[in-house]
Amino acid sequence: MNIINFTMPESGGFLVDIMIWLVNISSVAGGVILFTLLLKLITLPFDYISRASMRKNSVKMEEMRPELEKLQKQYADNKDLYNQKMMALYKKNGYSMFGACLPTILSLVIFIVAINGFNDYSQFQNQQYFYNMSLSYNSVVYSGFETDDKYIVKGEDGKVYIDYEELVKTPSPVQVSESHKIIYTDTVNADGKGGKISVKTENGYIECVNAYTINDAGARSYSNTPEYKVIEDKILSLNKDNVATYKLATEENNYLQIIRENEDGDDVQYFYSDVKDEEGMTVSVFLNDIGQEKAAETYRDENAQFLWVKNIWVTDSPLKHPVESDWESFKSTHGYDGNDIEATKGYTNLIAKLEYEQDAPNGFFILVVLTAGSSLLMQIIMGKAQKAQMELQTVDGQGAQTQKIMKWMMPIMMAVFAFMYTAAFSIYIILSSVISMGTTFLINFIVDKKLKKVKAKEQSKTDGKVRGRIYVPKVEDKKVEEKEPKKKKKDDKFAHEGGDFLSGTADKKKHVRGRIK
Repeated sequence: MNIINFTMPESGGFLVDIMIWLVNISSVAGGVILFTLLLKLITLPFDYISRASMRKNSVKMEEMRPELEKLQKQYADNKDLYNQKMMALYKKNGYSMFGACLPTILSLVIFIVAINGFNDYSQFQNQQYFYNMSLSYNSVVYSGFETDDKYIVKGEDGKVYIDYEELVKTPSPVQVSESHKIIYTDTVNADGKGGKISVKTENGYIECVNAYTINDAGARSYSNTPEYKVIEDKILSLNKDNVATYKLATEENNYLQIIRENEDGDDVQYFYSDVKDEEGMTVSVFLNDIGQEKAAETYRDENAQFLWVKNIWVTDSPLKHPVESDWESFKSTHGYDGNDIEATKGYTNLIAKLEYEQDAPNGFFILVVLTAGSSLLMQIIMGKAQKAQMELQTVDGQGAQTQKIMKWMMPIMMAVFAFMYTAAFSIYIILSSVISMGTTFLINFIVDKKLKKVKAKEQSKTDGKVRGRIYVPKVEDKKVEEKEPKKKKKDDKFAHEGGDFLSGTADKKKHVRGRIK
């Protein structure tokens, strides 16, 4: 029975570290939700600037609509001139085409970073599951040693570490305690350039054999891949009555057992003495079976399920399975580039008891559809907000057609992302879209309220309020109007006394050579 040397995954970045922390303080789904809220909180200032600018532009564009529609008719055959007139009108009304660009670009950058973060964490988490499974599998081997915290030490990762250098300084057997002995044999090759050391404990059932090389200075260099052999007599001593001829170091050693389903469909624990004769099982196969059970139990205890999705770190699709059925598929799907554990059938052993997870659909495209639907709804909301811009920014209204295309292209693109990446990423997109819709309505409400206040203030000035007082027309204007009738009466008097020259009633005596005397 060999150790499965699955390489311990590295987080690979601060975003992955944040995700690990969030998952640890909550749950798998909770970590995804908290991570989404954290990213939205970071992008909130940029979203506010961008959406507020878009809303202001939309209002101003509606105010300019009559003039722009007139320009569209006037310059229907001259796009360049229309653009010049439009830009002049923009400048006059304070319309900015670039006010929302920078915040939108920053939000897009953060979105791309989030995609990479989710992808990296998904790969890390799937690799972490299998690394933990390998530790559980290996624990069957490592439990075959007694530890003494000096020569043989069990680390926090469950691995057993043997200090060969210290061990060979004491003749074998090494009496650690009254009931604990370490037995080793040290054989140096005839050429003196290497050798082999074998280590076991008196009450253990595993023997570790490790090769080493000797340099010119006489220093030894031990291999990192020792061979582990099963001491069959120690396993044969276990029986179905839970009685052991040799008392092993730990309770786990005394209760080595495999799970079999009986005739009633119940899971029953069997010891080696129960199955060795019936099934012709060897000790190595017996221990390997126990390791496979422990690996499967560890995977299921991790609980990567979210509602109907069996593994949240795999796509919500019936075409995908929670566990890849072969080693090459696992490496390509989860980006694993560590030790080739399948060289010793390591991956096959890890997934041997995960038959259901290898065949079951991981999902049913529900999150993929919801991702596309939330994106479409967001595009509809954004389209209504930018309707005026799209209709009036080009002389022929081509922008409106472009917007219609984008309304469907974005949801399709999001659906492709949801299918390519994990269910966790789909949850992020859906939740992010819902939050964005909510913030859009809120920001529009705030901007509209501010614009109404500004308009009300401007309107109050045009209604006659100047510096807080009502303007009253001057009285002199009426006096000017009253002088005209008096002048007319004077003319009438003159006409009465002298007559009207044009009508022939004037006094002829007073008329001398065309002039009035």
